[in-house]
Amino acid sequence: MLRFSINLLKLVILLFLLICCLESAICNARKGKQGRHRRSRKQEPPQQNIENSSVFNVLDYGAKGDGTTDDTKAFEATWIEACKVEGSTMMVPSDYDFLVGPISFSGPHCEENIVLLLDGRIIAPTNPTVWGSGLLQWLEFKNLNGISVKGKGTIDGQGSVWWQNAQLENPDYHPNYTTRFALTSSTAKRKMPTTRPTALRFYGSSNVVVTGITIQNSPKAHLNFDSCVTVQVSGIKVSSPEDSPNTDGIHLQSSQNVVIHSSDLACGNILISVYEYVI
Repeated sequence: MLRFSINLLKLVILLFLLICCLESAICNARKGKQGRHRRSRKQEPPQQNIENSSVFNVLDYGAKGDGTTDDTKAFEATWIEACKVEGSTMMVPSDYDFLVGPISFSGPHCEENIVLLLDGRIIAPTNPTVWGSGLLQWLEFKNLNGISVKGKGTIDGQGSVWWQNAQLENPDYHPNYTTRFALTSSTAKRKMPTTRPTALRFYGSSNVVVTGITIQNSPKAHLNFDSCVTVQVSGIKVSSPEDSPNTDGIHLQSSQNVVIHSSDLACGNILISVYEYVI
């Protein structure tokens, strides 16, 4: 009887161990199946590169760059998005001519250290209706910190359509350019406004960098810094005919800590003019 009880106990223990082994094998099989299932799922696409996500190309916001379509709204839309991202780049690509009307790239609610990378060509409209009764600036950057405009591109103010009006206002300024500008300016008879804009103006901004670009044929001054602090200008080219009226190269007003070097300035009036410079 005792031997029978011992044998029965051995049998019970053996059955218990067998059941445990079976359960363990089933669990491992399930885990293996789940693992294979996870590996067979479609791989999620990688997240967008952070560097690329901070580049905003004007072509992606509707700009045509054909030299005739008005791309002003596309530039505005691009800026709105770039303005939200610190250290972003607003890209104006090469091999395109962008017709852009008066526009203000402004803060103060924009993030810092935004770059306008200008490798293409921005041209000013010559239709008088775009300018209304006249404006003081064409492209303006206002109330920004750490704004940079750089690249190998060109800002072309197409100033000849304005200079004829300036001669009519002051016929003694330069007697030789009246006829030439009248012949080259197909829209001179359409009476551009008497108030002529500066091509590129920075107002109330700090840590400003302008480098590499060309600014040409501005209706009036080419580059203006007004109420700015800490400005670096280098490697730029400014050009307009020597007899173009009041086309200063760089105009400084109420600004401080301005450094200009390694640049080529050739224009119709003062190369660098200073008014109320704050040291």
